[in-house]
Amino acid sequence: MAASNKVDVALLSDEDIPICFQVLSKSFAHDAPFVDIYFPDHDTPSGQAQGSKRLTKWKQTSDNSTFLKAVARGGPGGEERIIGIAIWTHMTEAPPAELEKVEDVEEVWPDEADREYMARLWRDYVVPRSQAINDSRGKGIYVLELLAVHPDYQRLGAGTALVKWGTRAADEQGLKAVVEGTPVARHLYEQCGLRAEIEEMRFDVGEEFAGRRKPKLIFLVREPKS
Repeated sequence: MAASNKVDVALLSDEDIPICFQVLSKSFAHDAPFVDIYFPDHDTPSGQAQGSKRLTKWKQTSDNSTFLKAVARGGPGGEERIIGIAIWTHMTEAPPAELEKVEDVEEVWPDEADREYMARLWRDYVVPRSQAINDSRGKGIYVLELLAVHPDYQRLGAGTALVKWGTRAADEQGLKAVVEGTPVARHLYEQCGLRAEIEEMRFDVGEEFAGRRKPKLIFLVREPKS
């Protein structure tokens, strides 16, 4: 994609969510095991409908989460296209370790084995961010909960702009910013000032799930700058 495209970051509307979910699916494809199990069948019409429904509910019920889109403007007519999505959350309380407290688990994961596997992943996934929240002495932290950029629009600066929106917000409030990032995105996060605190997050899912793909995630943090 030509570098002449201008990228802006804006608040995402409810109507944008289906397009943003398609961007998410294209961005991760099937290269991110956590996304594959957290958003089942995300590259199918039914999976995208369900994923969009979940994101919409999240957006409408979380006052502390900010849903952002990256928009590319370019071409003779100045056409606009959503090319990225990010969700930043100011967390002041540790998230529940029990998946059923944050998701309709039977609807999202009707298969019992899939449901149990996701529950075990979630239990370990929230440990580092929960520790960071507890260490904040009540101030909380800024968590980049989701970042995705369409593969056809890489290297336009969309990812950087979406990350830096949150790090600026964290700096304004004197808060630490954190993300559970994939190895592919590590360079981007490091360019934005985040540093690895846990090189590979631990997931103890049990022997019965030994044959399943486990996420490879890095826990990165950024101290606030004045």
